[in-house]
Amino acid sequence: MRMQPTNQIWIKQVECPLCYEDFPTENIWQNKVSIAEEYADLGKKYNGTNPLFYSVWVCPNCYYADLRGDEFQNTGKINDEAFEEDFSIFKMVAEGEDFRQPRTFQLAVISYKLALLTAKHKKSSAARSGTLNLRLAWLYRSIRKTEQEKTHIQYALNYYMDAYTQESDPDFGNLSPGGIIYLLGELHRQIGDVRSAVNFFQKVVNDKKLNTEPKYIKLARLQWENLKENRVGSEVTQVEMDESSQNNDEV
Repeated sequence: MRMQPTNQIWIKQVECPLCYEDFPTENIWQNKVSIAEEYADLGKKYNGTNPLFYSVWVCPNCYYADLRGDEFQNTGKINDEAFEEDFSIFKMVAEGEDFRQPRTFQLAVISYKLALLTAKHKKSSAARSGTLNLRLAWLYRSIRKTEQEKTHIQYALNYYMDAYTQESDPDFGNLSPGGIIYLLGELHRQIGDVRSAVNFFQKVVNDKKLNTEPKYIKLARLQWENLKENRVGSEVTQVEMDESSQNNDEV
């Protein structure tokens, strides 16, 4: 089956910046995307076509992959020779799939895994790998693959924390500082680390230096209250007591 444009999909010819292969890739008309629900970790449930399927472009020849547009064209710090040496790994991950075909769920998942391999060669920020893993988690969520979703949530958090604590200019995309702090809190909440989740939520709500958007302050308060109301309420209270004690000690 060949790629065909639809009322939601348009086809673009792209040249791979590594091997110069010319290939077609599907793109979605963003103004025709319909959102059914937004999740606490900023993922979305869509009506109809899922834009996440088309976020990563993949060269069908060398399997170089990255987020569509300028990110794909920027090869970063890739060493051509080292990339070629890893071609067998890329080919194994690609599982013999043809990226000239219409994008399926399987192709979408593989595209993100190839992008993660490419990110290592580009020496991209750990935050970029975090974002790719988070989108993988959202993909698995869309078909209720809970275990795979949890796995990639944990991977995303690990990468994000590395970027947050160790990098001077991490690539968190369009997220503001307040949005980043909120997301770290939410991902900690999802893996069951209540203490860390509350600490990040508190920072979003209380740290005026962040100049956090009202959206994230509202979300942080909501998740903070949800933790209190659920079985972990006593643990949340203890975290807050510890925080209060530390503040009093500092005065």
